[in-house]
Amino acid sequence: MGRRLKAVAGSLALAVGACAFAAQAGSDADEGPLEAPLAERFWVDWGELTPAERRRHPAWCSGAYRFPPPLTALDDSKVKAESDTATYLSDGTAELGGGVLITQGARRVRTDRALINPEADTATALGAVRISDADVMMQGASAEVRLDNRAARLDDAQIVLTGPQLRGHADAVERQGDGDIWLTQARFTRCEPGNGSWRIDARSLHLPDGEVFGTARGAVLRVKGVPLAWLPYIKFPVSDQRQSGFLFPHIGASGEDGIDLALPYYLNLAPNYDATITPRLLGKRGVGAQGELRHLSRRDRTRLFGGYLANDKLYDGDLERDDWRDLQAAGAFPGEDFDPAGRWFAGIEHRGRAGRFRSFINYAAVSDRDYFRVFDGAVSDRGRFNLERYGEISYRHGGFSARLWGQSFQRLDEIRRPEYRRLPEIDIGYQGLALGPLRFSLDARGAAFDRNTENLRGINALTGERLHLEPRLSVPLHWPFGFINARAGYRYTVYALDSEVEPLADDSPERSIFYGSLDGGLIFERDLDAFATPLVQTLEPRVRYFRQGYEDQDRLPLFDAKALTFSYRQLFRDNRFAGLDRISDADELTVGVTSRFFNRTNGQEYLYASLGQTFHFRDRRVTLDGGLSDDERHSASAITGEIGGQFARRWRLTGALAWDTGDSQLDEAAAALSYRRDNRRILNLGYRRLAGGIDQTDLSLYWPVARRYAVFGRWNHDLKLGRTIEGLGGIEYNDCCWRLRLVVRRHLDHAAVRSLESVDPDSGVYLQVLFKGLGAFGGQVDSILERSIRGYRSTPYSLSEGR
Repeated sequence: MGRRLKAVAGSLALAVGACAFAAQAGSDADEGPLEAPLAERFWVDWGELTPAERRRHPAWCSGAYRFPPPLTALDDSKVKAESDTATYLSDGTAELGGGVLITQGARRVRTDRALINPEADTATALGAVRISDADVMMQGASAEVRLDNRAARLDDAQIVLTGPQLRGHADAVERQGDGDIWLTQARFTRCEPGNGSWRIDARSLHLPDGEVFGTARGAVLRVKGVPLAWLPYIKFPVSDQRQSGFLFPHIGASGEDGIDLALPYYLNLAPNYDATITPRLLGKRGVGAQGELRHLSRRDRTRLFGGYLANDKLYDGDLERDDWRDLQAAGAFPGEDFDPAGRWFAGIEHRGRAGRFRSFINYAAVSDRDYFRVFDGAVSDRGRFNLERYGEISYRHGGFSARLWGQSFQRLDEIRRPEYRRLPEIDIGYQGLALGPLRFSLDARGAAFDRNTENLRGINALTGERLHLEPRLSVPLHWPFGFINARAGYRYTVYALDSEVEPLADDSPERSIFYGSLDGGLIFERDLDAFATPLVQTLEPRVRYFRQGYEDQDRLPLFDAKALTFSYRQLFRDNRFAGLDRISDADELTVGVTSRFFNRTNGQEYLYASLGQTFHFRDRRVTLDGGLSDDERHSASAITGEIGGQFARRWRLTGALAWDTGDSQLDEAAAALSYRRDNRRILNLGYRRLAGGIDQTDLSLYWPVARRYAVFGRWNHDLKLGRTIEGLGGIEYNDCCWRLRLVVRRHLDHAAVRSLESVDPDSGVYLQVLFKGLGAFGGQVDSILERSIRGYRSTPYSLSEGR
């Protein structure tokens, strides 16, 4: 090293005018007075950023740092020194003066006067100095720099981390040979220069090289200069990588639960799996915890999650305290004596594949049916009245497919009758070519059904097995102008039934039904131009005749039969019931028409609209309960239609309509209009009306009202009841330094034990504060917004976006 540096020093006399040479080399971004504040030197206001730089930085910032590009060198150990003057001293050192620039690999040192000692491999800056490296900028009153490694020490120093863009000041900054940085009596923040909204004052600060988190000891968090919290030890992110450690607490409050405080701890167990454990305090209820374990590989992804509350003071094992009071129960509320087993929730989500095999698991269980009134969305968004337990393994190759699956439910509503468990079912299917256009297919399904039949009678008390076979023949013919599809099939079902309540007249009933259909449609097209866009509009009329035999099925069980929600797509189904326990009889003609609008250049569909109706030539006789409904007595179905599409770049429209021609009434009307540009520009307008009693509007938005301010809210209102289902409003302030959100929410808990008319609203106020580059508390706000504002997505923490 000494000989190499002497050779360089020997040529320093030829380096007069080296500053001009450095400027030509592209280092002008590192020029400027060394006494100028470091952060201000490299900060560029928003109006001066290039279009490319603006796209890389959030719009709510007032600007961004523009750092000089890091130097690159083939030999990182080679040192090059340039200056206006050079003097050789008798002890072998060289004194450089005037525009001194020392470069070594990606590091550059700028000062006005420096001493270089080749024997000690050091360079000493005798005045103001600026040191830049690939990941850090430092500036101080003086510095000692090692030339054989990355070590350096600066006094009265300023520092800017180029990755997380944290800036600070310290009495001393020391970078060790391994790249670690230590600051003594330090102050740091991510706020832009001139903004002192928050900062951390720390006795010592450690920034490990290549690590995810830095650490501060003896720290005080100051907001607007006012001490807010003393933190004996704190970790904060300095990269986007993951590392174990405490996250910032979540805090909230509601009238029902009181203070809600959670402190998550993140465990980075391996590159492909991690965990989060979150102790939680609910002021009026007690202490509990939540947890999540995630695993991700090339072939599968799995998530385990759960929650636990040790002794809920507002729950007696059957009723919430508010429900207990509404029932005017006598005596004192027994919540304090609740079962010590506590309240809990657990689940697993899994998707996997191995070759031609696929696996899927979706399982959830909860201790009691009122659990989600307290912990709504705390671990996972789930159905509030039915928790599904589902698992399957499937295989597919060519025209052959097989699936083994099971399913059960946990009811959370007032209906005490348990659902059937399907344990298990195996489905086998085959589709192949028979002769020419004639195609043959076969479905075979075998399933076992069981449930607790206590206090059940008749058909509801049946359990047993079911085997269903369905061979089909079809002739599908397709042309550019239309299609014809002729189908015929046979449905055979046999049961092996059991009843613990009463003897069965027939424990192995059978059912045999033939069916056939002829389905055809035409496609007409025309070119048109609208809104300066070349379009193609189609008109696609469709007619289907369908006939299916009748067989009395009242003796059969109702393992999985359900009535389907009426819609345009249901018009062309072969069965108006879900499941296989009821096969509808039919002699009907369905007519429909669809119109679509495509981009003539790239084929993108902007909008479609469909309208149709079914005409019945005979009365329908198969029902779920043995009696005909008004709809089933009519000779024609309701006229139903749907509309949807992305008719503009960010606008999406969906809608449905059903008009009952027999009763001359509107059975269903629904429409939703959505706009989403990004996570801060969202607008949703919705309306839904059902003949059964639903008549609701739903409005939500998230919208900036100024560069740094945004408002958000939701109003879900029931017009029939004259009640607001959920009212939410809030305001956000966002800049480079921090983000603040204040949310006020008033909503109705969809209680399992009461009707919506009598449910008491719950009110809450939530605050979220995100210190950019440090962390956040109030993370429950993201969960609330994700559930309430369609299209809003909470995102993982990002240094560049401040999340």
